[in-house]
Amino acid sequence: MRCTTDLYGSLYARWLVNPGSLLDEAGYKPGMKVLDLCGGTGAVSMECLRRGADPKDITLLDLNPRCPDKRIQTITADAMQLGQAFGNDLDTFDLIICRQAAAYLKWGEWSLSWIQALLRDEGKLVFNLFTRPRWSLKFYIFEGQRFLEASGYIGRRVFHLQAAPGIGFDVTRFKWHDPDQLQDRMGHWFDIEINDRDRSSTWICTRPAWSPAGKRLLPHACDEFAAAGRITEGE
Repeated sequence: MRCTTDLYGSLYARWLVNPGSLLDEAGYKPGMKVLDLCGGTGAVSMECLRRGADPKDITLLDLNPRCPDKRIQTITADAMQLGQAFGNDLDTFDLIICRQAAAYLKWGEWSLSWIQALLRDEGKLVFNLFTRPRWSLKFYIFEGQRFLEASGYIGRRVFHLQAAPGIGFDVTRFKWHDPDQLQDRMGHWFDIEINDRDRSSTWICTRPAWSPAGKRLLPHACDEFAAAGRITEGE
């Protein structure tokens, strides 16, 4: 959860991935059908509009959608319950993009099958993920204020302790996915390209060259397997 302290604001601003850079890496062009997954306030959707998108080509899905442009279709749903949100509307999107939220999602087999089924033949799933955390101590300046930041991780949580004169200190926790484990899980469903950055990496996932007919069976097969207890969502 984002809070309003200056300390957290400084951390959030430094780690936030610009929606434009994510769209650039995704190869976005006006005319593409886009699903803004966990879109929240619609930063990605609004950037698509700024680049010339037709609002009818953009869909934002979030548990609490807050996009200011009411021309954009919004769906209030859990990001990992896509079967309930879209039903049989498969092969719908050229681009499914998830900014700043991938670490909080459960990338289970059922969910991955639906994401893959919603993509068109040349479609992409693109998201950013925090890079492998490391213990560190650093100073930085944000809006003229000098900050001390100590970072580390325990299990799947990254901790940032920040302090600044006259403000005090604040501890922030982020969830984190081990990239090796996530790549192993997603590799059954996607061909994956990873572009590493200093603080986060961009994952560009494309559908393998399977036949469309076979692909359309995947979500429904997963429904049956889940009912039989053969598939469970990941942690």
